[in-house]
Amino acid sequence: MRTDEKTPARRRPRVLALATVALAGALLCSVAAPVEASTGQRISGCGWNEGTTSDHPFYEHCATDTNVWIQVTRTWRSDYHRCVGPGRTVLDSDANGAWYDSNYQGGTCSHPGDTGP
Repeated sequence: MRTDEKTPARRRPRVLALATVALAGALLCSVAAPVEASTGQRISGCGWNEGTTSDHPFYEHCATDTNVWIQVTRTWRSDYHRCVGPGRTVLDSDANGAWYDSNYQGGTCSHPGDTGP
């Protein structure tokens, strides 16, 4: 056996790392954008959801036991942070994006509805 050949013990971490990357990729793909139901109605997903002509945009926080800070971007006004609890939070009509911001005050908050810069 050559000394530069990889032994099974040396390959194990590499195989485990590849499996982890593959699993992460599969999970990322499974959190897809909202899809159309057979009735034509939009199914909301976790996170940012665009508004419609009759509905404001909203953020769907899917965890059931935490309140988190999201950053909201708006078209005509400045962006801001907002504390949201589990479930749907309706945003401003000119909101054009929102996402969880783990860097803002540690990511979690106590009072849904609070806002920050």
